[in-house]
Amino acid sequence: MNRPRAAKPHPLFSRFAAAPKPAGPDALYEQALALYQQRHWEAAIALCRDKLLPQAPHHRDGLSLLGAACFLQDDLPASDRYLQAAIAAGAGAETHTNLGVTLNALHRPDEAEAAYRRAVALDPRQAKAWNNLGNLLARSFQASRRDEALHCYRQALAAKPDYANAHTNLGHELENRKDLAGAEKCYREALRLQPRFLPAIGNLAALLKRLKQPAEALKYYRQAILLDPRDPAFIGNALGLCREVADWRADGRATVASLVAALERDGASDLAPLYLLAWPECGAELQRSAARRFATKRWAWALAQPPLVDAATAREGPLRIGYLSADFRNHPVAHLVTEVIAAQDRTQSEVFLYAYGPPADDPQRRALQRAADHFTDIGAMDDLDAARRIRDDGIDVLVDLTGYTTHARLAITALRPAPVIASWLGYIGSLGEPRLADYVIGDAIATPPALAHQFSETLALMPECYQPNAALYPLPPPASRADEGLPEDALVFCSFNQIFKLTPQLWDDWCHILQAVPGSVLWLAPPGSETTAQNLREETARRGVAPERLVFAQRRPLAAHQARIALADIALDTFPYNSGTTASDVLRAGVPLVTRAGETFVSRMAASLLNTVGLPELVTADSPAYRRLAIALAKDAPRRHALRATLAERVASSALFQPERFARQLDALFRAMHTQALEGRREIIQLASGN
Repeated sequence: MNRPRAAKPHPLFSRFAAAPKPAGPDALYEQALALYQQRHWEAAIALCRDKLLPQAPHHRDGLSLLGAACFLQDDLPASDRYLQAAIAAGAGAETHTNLGVTLNALHRPDEAEAAYRRAVALDPRQAKAWNNLGNLLARSFQASRRDEALHCYRQALAAKPDYANAHTNLGHELENRKDLAGAEKCYREALRLQPRFLPAIGNLAALLKRLKQPAEALKYYRQAILLDPRDPAFIGNALGLCREVADWRADGRATVASLVAALERDGASDLAPLYLLAWPECGAELQRSAARRFATKRWAWALAQPPLVDAATAREGPLRIGYLSADFRNHPVAHLVTEVIAAQDRTQSEVFLYAYGPPADDPQRRALQRAADHFTDIGAMDDLDAARRIRDDGIDVLVDLTGYTTHARLAITALRPAPVIASWLGYIGSLGEPRLADYVIGDAIATPPALAHQFSETLALMPECYQPNAALYPLPPPASRADEGLPEDALVFCSFNQIFKLTPQLWDDWCHILQAVPGSVLWLAPPGSETTAQNLREETARRGVAPERLVFAQRRPLAAHQARIALADIALDTFPYNSGTTASDVLRAGVPLVTRAGETFVSRMAASLLNTVGLPELVTADSPAYRRLAIALAKDAPRRHALRATLAERVASSALFQPERFARQLDALFRAMHTQALEGRREIIQLASGN
């Protein structure tokens, strides 16, 4: 979910060697240096400015010290002025390094780069200059500059082998290149040298999570929280990791309350906002603001660039539609969109797919290649080259299908390679930063106009449902309950949602339902690890329910999984992060789904699907109603059987599994977006149901 954090450039200024025989201005310099070393920076500034420089205006050491002290007092223009004067007076490599730090803080990266390059040209042993130059280059979109960043970090370590910051930054860049073993080695070496170095601790925790070592990762996140209890990324990632393994035990160092407080006071954060969608304590406003802060920090450079394409350049004629995704492979997003993309009207549009993320050559990728007019793998391109490719293809409407989910590359949309950009399907919330997308595609149930204030994007509402689907197809006969480890005569509740969507509050509801329906069982998705399964069993026992009533499914191919869902009696939806593709699978299998609708997009997904198939009576408004409906259905077999028959009839005729119908509506929505761009406006789009 979070990319590792790079250690920031830091102004570790020289101690400025004292003259051997101080006299006159040099004596004042000695006094100022002593004050500087004692962190009395304001006094050092006054002494240099008011006494030393009037006697010796070109005293290079005094000017350098004054520039350093002004930086530490946050007077960046004065720091720039004095350091430039020191260089004019003959100051050496360290002053160039310090000037680079100041210029970088002034958001003048090109000048900062020149200062660092001059520093290492004057003295190749300038480890800080090499490290900071590497940080500048690593932020580039160009692969060649990122290659040079690796060289810079290695030069820094050649000059100073015990430089923890450079070890961390080298590890960060290696991790970006998928050299996970090399990255781990770098982070651990940084911590051997400097055990309390936060960037290395945070990076190592994220890497260990990526390496499927949650217990070890959590240990480092908790260490980071002890060192910096106000950092929302450390708190949020620790909480998220706990939720992924269903560890809900109270931890005073990482609570949702402490996370909310940290987010509210933090101007920018490394915390990816996906987790927040699943936590009831984090409402829509917090989700949106956290998303904006994350985007501002992660893609600051891209957001600061002039747009590659201006909205005013929208042109008349057939549309060129581009879809951008990390998930054009065997993935739920691909399963949902492929038939819709194939069905789009080619007399009115031309379809381009831009793929990144894990390399793939599977049946789903090949189906997408057949469905589109053009398929481009941009995985090896940097963000700028990818954005330029999209611009050069003349895309009219670019649709991002990934958002803040795994492998996100929103720098591409931040560079604005198309006049209209929409967010759809991958991330079920607001991206928070208006430049990342103009529209979010929803519908009147999932994203009603009354909730428009929750989004940085303008609402673009499909007339029936925001979610596409493949057409109905025959499913193989389900295996027997015995084959799936289910009791033959029990009432079977099911939920095949990911573990991170489960919350203590939701588990309260589910255990209440199980207690009210004796002999019933809860059939769950594969837990991923025995640790996760054991945590859920323990939470169940704490609520007075026998843990043996949990049944964990085995992994199955998609068709076999969709078929076996029919063995369940009732599906229980998650809250506040509802079922998406999981809900479609349940309805496809003919199993009634009981959901609870909230006030966010992600908590209204299942309500949208149920309304589309004509079963709004399965949507509840709060926890008590949710519990009552699930229990009532469980205890009323005739009602349940009638409901299944109704569901089977309505699914067959509903819009939910008609990709050709959905494609016509989607084409109309894209045309409406484009028309607004031609007219220089952007308002909520709500297509009539006849479209």
